[in-house]
Amino acid sequence: MRKALNSAFSPVGETGVSEAIVRRIGELIGSGELRPGDRLPPEVELADSFQVAPMTIRTALQVLRENQLIESRRGRGGGTFVRTGVVDAPYFRDAELPSVEEFEDFTVWRMAVSGEACARVAERFAANEVADTDRQRLLDLAEASHRSDVSVEVFRLADADLHRYMAELSGSSRLLEAERSIQAYLTRTLRHMAKPVDASSLSGQAHSALVAAIVAGHPAAARAELKTHVRSTLDVMVGIGYLRH
Repeated sequence: MRKALNSAFSPVGETGVSEAIVRRIGELIGSGELRPGDRLPPEVELADSFQVAPMTIRTALQVLRENQLIESRRGRGGGTFVRTGVVDAPYFRDAELPSVEEFEDFTVWRMAVSGEACARVAERFAANEVADTDRQRLLDLAEASHRSDVSVEVFRLADADLHRYMAELSGSSRLLEAERSIQAYLTRTLRHMAKPVDASSLSGQAHSALVAAIVAGHPAAARAELKTHVRSTLDVMVGIGYLRH
């Protein structure tokens, strides 16, 4: 299991715990952190990680199963898996385009959350607290997110991976959780796109300047570049008609 997922399967609030687990796992799927074919931990392990009763886990998984996000397989190699055809689940299929006003409000929230995450990562780079392997992975993810010769789904996963990894490097579990929600929302919205955005021709959509500011250890510049990137996403969404007026 990918490293960042370990922090995702963690205790939830005391009220509505089944619902909170449905949301947590649904957003992991929506953001692409859990992908088609991925196997979920056994119910006993999930119950231990979320610190809830096994019945609570069973209830949450049943809701996700009924809504076509996961499936159970019996026999050898069985278990609970993210459905191979999960992109056809109601979670994605029934997603409406947000209005311009809704996406503008989302953009304000995203700038606050992701901007702080990027600034914190830059601070960690400045303090030499980031390993060389993490630095290289950040650069590799940025490069992967700039490809336009792939499907919208592959492009979206690459973009989500990068932003989620930046939040992970911030060292804040709350910022990472918020970033997961952001990327899940974007996945549902951007699935309407006909083709990936060409970051090579739209500089605001590229991550080069943002990642450069982070790696150079410049928090203010990293926050500013993130805001530019997020605003440009709003502009593109409005310009190509993927938001309701």
